[in-house]
Amino acid sequence: MKVLLLYPPREYYIFGITPHVYIEADAGNYPPIGMLYIASYLQKYSDTEVIVLDAYTEKLSHSGVKNFVSQIKPDIVGIYFSTYYLYDSILVAKNVKEVNKEIITIAGGPHTVFYPKETIQIPEVDYVMVGEAEKSFTEFVNYITKKDFRSIENISNVVTKNNPDKIPNRARIENLDELPFPSRELLNYRKYCSILAKKNPITVMVTSRGCPYKCYFCSNIESGQKVRYRSAKNVVDEIQYVVEKFGIYDFLFFDELFTSNRHRTMAICDEIIRRGIKVRWHCRSRADVLDEEMVKKMKKAGCRLIQFGIETGSQRLQKVINKNLNLEKVNQVVKMVYDNGIYTYADFMFGLPTETEEETKQTLEFAKSLKLDYVSFGMFHPIPGSVFYDEGLKEGRFTDFWLEYVKNPQSVIEDHSWTRKDRKKYHDYIAEAYKKFYLRLSYIIPHFFRLDSILQYKWQIISGFKVFPKLILRQFR
Repeated sequence: MKVLLLYPPREYYIFGITPHVYIEADAGNYPPIGMLYIASYLQKYSDTEVIVLDAYTEKLSHSGVKNFVSQIKPDIVGIYFSTYYLYDSILVAKNVKEVNKEIITIAGGPHTVFYPKETIQIPEVDYVMVGEAEKSFTEFVNYITKKDFRSIENISNVVTKNNPDKIPNRARIENLDELPFPSRELLNYRKYCSILAKKNPITVMVTSRGCPYKCYFCSNIESGQKVRYRSAKNVVDEIQYVVEKFGIYDFLFFDELFTSNRHRTMAICDEIIRRGIKVRWHCRSRADVLDEEMVKKMKKAGCRLIQFGIETGSQRLQKVINKNLNLEKVNQVVKMVYDNGIYTYADFMFGLPTETEEETKQTLEFAKSLKLDYVSFGMFHPIPGSVFYDEGLKEGRFTDFWLEYVKNPQSVIEDHSWTRKDRKKYHDYIAEAYKKFYLRLSYIIPHFFRLDSILQYKWQIISGFKVFPKLILRQFR
């Protein structure tokens, strides 16, 4: 049995050309860690040949993916489905079936969590898997190997053509330490890089699953969920393994909130220090869960950058979105992290529900007032599974435009703002915000003296020359 796990090309973005498209294109690329987890579990618990193709990183077109499938002749193809690039995933499934209609296709990924019924209705998709798939995908493959197709119906998180209305149980694995480390060797790991890393290649790690907070703009895939943690020993074992096997020293922790458990965070840092592992790592944190003892320990253990989701510079809007950050404390914590020699990165959104023009400006001014090394600005858009999306539908503010797109994925969502009429306004403001934040001498000079990698600074400068003209000219559609 030969299984291909396939991450599709990205040619058909749901929103067309936006500031996000320009910025993401030159920021680097990360290994599809979820697929690598599934691959490692398959390798351990089945007699299956596993191949992983990251078509996006390999810069393969859809015809290139089709040729690849023709060459390797898989029995099963697992396809990553993201709503943001839905048509790309559908094209992959179509091309697989054109190569050989007998190849079994199974769709997984975040899209299937919200749209399992719509996904199984795609003619070229044979099965849909919802939620965490390491164990269930392996169970699925083992049934296929034995030609026991009837038993597939009993896998709780699998939807089939025979039962398209099934409400799948979103599988969650409680003991994450049981999972084998992701099979990074199945990809060309040297191709993964980040504009923010000190040295490439980089890799990503997931040390916990779930988020204890319930921000109203987040989907319910992870937010408001019980957090399942890997042990400190298990996490550092993987770090040491990656360093020794692949020679990778830069890690990006992709946890929703790496620092949500202070004791575990300190234990991970202590274990890295105890073993004398010299690595650099980035993580995400809320600005109100850090203290100086914790930050100093993180720095000593190799923490190089902390990313904060601040979202808005309006204290009123902090309550509206249920983020509830104290902005005065945010200022203090960001400064404390910055002064301790760790890079600071913050995410902000414009166009939140009930946001006034004055609050839009307030967010930019707040960002400029913080001691930040990097910043990301985006436009709020309501997404399925979020409190705001459900409220918008109930209040009749908009139709179910995501579902409309899912049913016609060759189109684009023309306006994804909360009001459904302010897309251009906020995209223009995003472009202006990037210019006003990054093109300040008060930012440029201190940032230059904080750099620890000339190569990364060169990449950032070159990227700036590519991206800023497009942002300034506002080439969005």
